[in-house]
Amino acid sequence: MIFVKMFADKFGLTERQAFNYLDAHKGLVFVDKHYDAIHTMDFAYAIQDVQEVCKVYGGRL
Repeated sequence: MIFVKMFADKFGLTERQAFNYLDAHKGLVFVDKHYDAIHTMDFAYAIQDVQEVCKVYGGRL
């Protein structure tokens, strides 16, 4: 998934680390639920939105 790669690149993570982080902090659930809107957005904004969701669920990035 390109979103995981871009998230990984932004935060200096491997794709596996990014996937695990997004999975643990509900980022993937958010992306799945809102995919129709997210894929029309600039990925920089989408990453920022998902980062905020992850923070709500204990993420620290």
